[in-house]
Amino acid sequence: MQISQKLFLAFVGLTSIVLIATLSLARWSFDQGFLDYINSLEQERLASLSDDLLTLYAASAPEFIDDETSILTWRRISQAKLSQAILTHFPQHRIPKDDKPNAFNKPPRPADRMPARSPDQARQGPRSPPPHIRPPSSNQRRGPPTGLYSAEEQYIAGTVINRNADSISYPLVYNQQVVGYIFSNPIREIESSSATAFAKQQRWTSLAIGLICLLLASAIAWWLSRFLLVPVKRAMQGVSYLSKGDYDQRLADSKRADELGQLMANIDHLAMTLAKNRSAKNRWLADISHELRTPLSILCGEIDSIKAGIRSFDAAQLISIEQEVLRMKHLVDDLYELSLSDVGGLRYHFTAVNMSESLDSTLLGITATMQDKGLTLTKHITPMLMVSADVRRLEQLFINLLMNAMAYTDSPGEINVQLMQQEGTILLTINDTKPSATEAECECLFEPLYRQDSARTRRGSGAGLGLTICKNIVEAHNGTISATPSQMGGLCINVKLPLVRKSS
Repeated sequence: MQISQKLFLAFVGLTSIVLIATLSLARWSFDQGFLDYINSLEQERLASLSDDLLTLYAASAPEFIDDETSILTWRRISQAKLSQAILTHFPQHRIPKDDKPNAFNKPPRPADRMPARSPDQARQGPRSPPPHIRPPSSNQRRGPPTGLYSAEEQYIAGTVINRNADSISYPLVYNQQVVGYIFSNPIREIESSSATAFAKQQRWTSLAIGLICLLLASAIAWWLSRFLLVPVKRAMQGVSYLSKGDYDQRLADSKRADELGQLMANIDHLAMTLAKNRSAKNRWLADISHELRTPLSILCGEIDSIKAGIRSFDAAQLISIEQEVLRMKHLVDDLYELSLSDVGGLRYHFTAVNMSESLDSTLLGITATMQDKGLTLTKHITPMLMVSADVRRLEQLFINLLMNAMAYTDSPGEINVQLMQQEGTILLTINDTKPSATEAECECLFEPLYRQDSARTRRGSGAGLGLTICKNIVEAHNGTISATPSQMGGLCINVKLPLVRKSS
């Protein structure tokens, strides 16, 4: 299954869950609120009924009222009047089984507005009571049952109510004294046909709204799944370019500042790095071929001239051949050491080393060579600077740096060496006189086989690997090395190594 399909199903599923939960809670809230509204109407009905009952009670009540007198007073009132008072408050709740209108749906008609009886109607006998005061027939359902009880909660009239915690009650207060109660059962389910139809209509309306919202969410989810995957597809396309060796394609979008934009920027950086490494590899192979080809060509020429009898095989010829062989051996040794350093094959034995003493000893051994080349050595070495290092690799670092300075300093010239402590580190600085290098060239000096002169004219027997090996040695000692143009007119090499405090 594709990611777009998974995103679409995730969006739709989440929307469906939220929608179902929302509609269910809204439906539950509507049902509860609707029943509470009907029960509040019932409370109002009981309040209105209490006024009529208290009017009947006042007409029969004596001046002094106690509990026993209250019951007797209620019993003096005829059951017909009490029932009539209770029934007159039922029409708003009485609902016939059929939907045809009848007298129980209509408000009572005043007696003075009733039409007079004709002589024929008078001979037919007494007239039946009006519909609104007739006893309810068995085929009609009345509203909530209502019962009249005394102050001691003894049944007086109406319906016998099973009183419990949730039953609705209303006190009858006469002359600031409770003389009775009206009880009614709350409505727990909708029995009215109109109310049922209204609830059903609301249910179908909610379902229709939910279906429309689900369809809308599905359309938006489909669009979002497509829109959100656009940068992902671009990233996939970029990785496809890289796998095919095409490192020139770029994906970065300056308008995107999110994680996907950062991903595309990282892919572009990877493409540039791979392109740079491929170029460096090609240049590396070309440089190695050139470095090996030169002494091999000289050797082949010497051997051919000896075989042809042009030159005699004497000591001078043997020394010339030996020089070219040693040059190739030196190149192969540097390449081997550099490859071991790149793959982590060089072994380091770290001990506390007096760097000041080691550098001074190296300079002492190379001073004579500098003088033979017409170079002057000046030094300033702070004594007793301790560093955790491999002694042999540290001396190799010093020799490579000094040999590079000697090879690329014109005679007469000067080489200045300083060793000092600087903010918890040891700083080694080697300055020389002209020729110098530009800032751009200084950044490339530590690359393998890099030479400043494009014509590749050789100043010494080196192959351009000395500074690269120095960089690997310094990094293995948790230090840094850099090159900048020197104020003396030549090149300045800076090496920083962590200082080791001498224990007292």
